[in-house]
Amino acid sequence: MEHFQIAFQVVAPLVIYMAVGGLVRGLGILKRETLLEMNSFIFKVMIPISLFFDIYGADLGSAVDGKLFFWTAALVTATFAVALLVCRKTIPQGPDIPTVAQGIARSNYVLFGTVISYSLAGEAGTAVTAALAVLVVPLFNILAVVVFEIQRGGRISWKKLLWQIVKNPLVDAGILGAAVNLSGLKLPGLLYEPLNTLGDIASPLALVVLGGMLSFKSMVSHKGRLLAAVFCRLVAVPVVCLGIMAALGFRDETLVALLAVFASPTAVASAPMAQSLGGNGVLAGEIVALTTAGSILSVFLFIAAFKAMGMF
Repeated sequence: MEHFQIAFQVVAPLVIYMAVGGLVRGLGILKRETLLEMNSFIFKVMIPISLFFDIYGADLGSAVDGKLFFWTAALVTATFAVALLVCRKTIPQGPDIPTVAQGIARSNYVLFGTVISYSLAGEAGTAVTAALAVLVVPLFNILAVVVFEIQRGGRISWKKLLWQIVKNPLVDAGILGAAVNLSGLKLPGLLYEPLNTLGDIASPLALVVLGGMLSFKSMVSHKGRLLAAVFCRLVAVPVVCLGIMAALGFRDETLVALLAVFASPTAVASAPMAQSLGGNGVLAGEIVALTTAGSILSVFLFIAAFKAMGMF
């Protein structure tokens, strides 16, 4: 029951935020056009600010070995590659292909990682999670851009692909955050406090907007792709990737951080990114919503299973 409470405490606020968005849309307070504009603003401004401060404040000197970084990067990259290949084989040509692939491969690591790591492993877990974020968050964003550009371009232009990666606000924010962190530069309080506060509201606001954009009719029409994405994101990916990481000997706070990488629901930022890069923004939002709700059960089961096996 304790494990279920941890999972529920992580996910319940996210569901509430989406419910508020649905209520706002239902009452006619915000129109869909306004929500789309807000979605773009969140992707280009709010989430990059949040990401910058997450990495700026991370303890990059934490004792995280090269083996952890190598295997995490390898499995995240492999997940994106396999997801895109499978989607190209099973989904007709169109914006749904990269949208579903991203939904399967990209997890809500920062949001879930902080809560799960502290709940399960205390300060030690938080330190590993923060250090791993420097690798995982930029990698997720770079690979998501790659997936959309490969699908959109047909014949790959590496120059164009590199430019799309470089001008992605999330990639830029991650690189800038790491550079400032490693330089030892301390931001003045007058700048730090208001911007950090602005970053703190990025995920809640993104979920409110996402809830306002959801359509039950659209979800029914997408049900096949939605169910496939939810199963892969919450079951197939974590079973395979966490199984490999456990077999490689990762345990305790490190395995807790990996749980956040591979078993978290789809990243909130994937919906505005899909919209900005020519994907199906509506479908992306639905994948975020359903994986978030479903993770209440799936995260609980993974926590309970690893606890029962004495792995953390």
